[in-house]
Amino acid sequence: MLEGWTPILLIGIVIATILFLISRRVSRKALFLTSIILSLICVGIVIYSIVVVGGWDGMGLGFVTFSGFLGIWVGTISGVIIKKINM
Repeated sequence: MLEGWTPILLIGIVIATILFLISRRVSRKALFLTSIILSLICVGIVIYSIVVVGGWDGMGLGFVTFSGFLGIWVGTISGVIIKKINM
């Protein structure tokens, strides 16, 4: 049932896991700076997918990028919360 959505969901989960692991090693400022830079890259890719690619291919690229964007912020927020609890 989730055949077509599985890669998109996996990308978000992998990115969230990577950022969660990164959050354990770096300071809060570095983590937020990394998340903001990655988010700006995601926004740029979405704009590129709408303007240049267009059609169904652009929509697919937008879904993948949006999944990555959610993964970035879920990993960042969960890492900050867990780090705050452990302190």
